[in-house]
Amino acid sequence: MKTKFTYIFLLFVILMLGGSEAAAIQITISEWVTPEPPESLANKVYVLEFWATWCGPCKTSTPKLVAIYDKYKDYGFEIVSLSVDRSSDRVRKFIRDMKVNYHVAMDYGTANRYGIRGYPTALIVNDKGQIVWTGHPMAPDFESAIIAAIQAGPPPLLAGVDLGSFKIHRKNLWGGSDFSKSFHTIESVVNDCRKPENCQAAKRIVETINTRIAEKIGHAESVRKSDPKKAYNIYAELVTKYEGIEAIKPAKTAYLELQKSN
Repeated sequence: MKTKFTYIFLLFVILMLGGSEAAAIQITISEWVTPEPPESLANKVYVLEFWATWCGPCKTSTPKLVAIYDKYKDYGFEIVSLSVDRSSDRVRKFIRDMKVNYHVAMDYGTANRYGIRGYPTALIVNDKGQIVWTGHPMAPDFESAIIAAIQAGPPPLLAGVDLGSFKIHRKNLWGGSDFSKSFHTIESVVNDCRKPENCQAAKRIVETINTRIAEKIGHAESVRKSDPKKAYNIYAELVTKYEGIEAIKPAKTAYLELQKSN
């Protein structure tokens, strides 16, 4: 008994999630069941779900959560699913059989902290760390509440990033005709650093955008031979949303090459 308690204690995790208001959201777990936990939930929109393998409605709602995560993950959206099961082996089999693609962990008191009495229960948490919706994931307004939270949050390329004083550029940084104008304005602050706090925020924004665009281009390159249509769609979206900055040039070249070959 002592050995088991020590094992649980060593795996005990508390995630303090994003910003001053987000400190009220605490997740305590004994074990991550999926291979990789989320890097951070700060400044992100996410769903916190409570469920169990013995819960029939949970099995029904799981495919919907899988589809929702696949649909919105490129916007920086996350799902953290906490099982109240006693056995992680049962949970591993369940998520393997159901092809779960989001983060799953074994709960260690979180459900009690938030007074969860029915399963499944989902909480939608916005980028400020506020719970903006609570209910059953099969509820008709569940997905629309996620969309509303995403639209009110940070731009997709900057999910998890505090925009600081550059929040005035939030709308333009979602992409479109004014994206490059806002990007270059922020980039100019990096090159002319008069206020250290602004300079740090600007550098973080520019580096994150460049890195995430490079990652998307890398993904497109990796599927270009096996699935040129998918690669073309990735390039097309990047060029349409973010043209006008240096990081997009490889995507535009590849986009035009594939366009000619079709």
